[in-house]
Parts: sequence; structure tokens; C-alpha cells
Amino acid sequence: MQDKLPKTKTGTKRTKKSPSAMSANKKKLLTSITTVQAPEGEPTQVKVGYRDIKIEWITPDFKTDTLTDCFGWYLAREGKIQVQNSLGGQEKANTVLHEVLHACVYGSGLNQAGGALKEEDSEEIVVNQITNYLMGVFRDNPWFLDYLKKNINEPS
Repeated sequence: MQDKLPKTKTGTKRTKKSPSAMSANKKKLLTSITTVQAPEGEPTQVKVGYRDIKIEWITPDFKTDTLTDCFGWYLAREGKIQVQNSLGGQEKANTVLHEVLHACVYGSGLNQAGGALKEEDSEEIVVNQITNYLMGVFRDNPWFLDYLKKNINEPS
């Protein structure tokens, strides 16, 4: 099984590599990210399927180009989502939802061999489009999220 590299918000194509084939520079980049304290009121965890996914707020590093071409990414094996701490409003909400959807795709196996989203480009396109459309539904129908929360635990 191949490791998934971080997803981008810009749709930049990245090549999948196994952890052993990943360059030493890439491994260094992934371990040199500066994690900051979660901004006040921001989530630090989200439950996706059976997993508790940690949400880390990080600072982009323009020297190493870490997270400068995207706003966040999902690291499946580590069970974490990393989001730029300087995002606000719509971009922050969109990014968190986008990365949660990547966690859903991974958890459901849709991106595994034989899965509907086995190609990384396909996964990114689908996740990006669904995220953007859901954000529009939430924004344009202010009642919608409250309606879901009200009814989600009611018996059929």
C-alpha cells in the first residue's frame, strides 16, 4: 500500500511514493513543521469513523516551502490534519472540511487499490468539488446545519 502525501488546496499534482522511497528532504520537511497553540475557539480533534483525528494548527515555512502551496493537509498514518493557523473565515472552514473529507475517503477505503478514488488526482478533484459545494449549501441555507443537528439523533 502506498503512503498518501499531503493534499493541496491548490490542486497541485504530487507524486505518491512509499515511505521508503520518500526523499530524505521530504521526510525532513514533514518533521520540521512548526506547530502552534490552537487559536482560541478552534477545534483540536475531530472524530471520523472509528478514529479520533488530531487537528494541529501550524505556521507555513516559506524557507522550506512547507505548506506554502496549500492551506492544510491530512496525514492518514499519523491520524492528523494540519491547517495553517493564519487562515480566517471561509478559507479556514473550507480547509478543515476539505481535510475531514480526505479522512472520510481514506477511512472508507475509497482511495485504496480498486477503489473509486484510487488515483490521487481523482480524489483531490472529488474532495475539492464536494467541499466547495457543501460550503455553498451551508452558507446559502443558514437553517441547514441546525436542521441536521436537530434531527441527526432522532429515531426514524
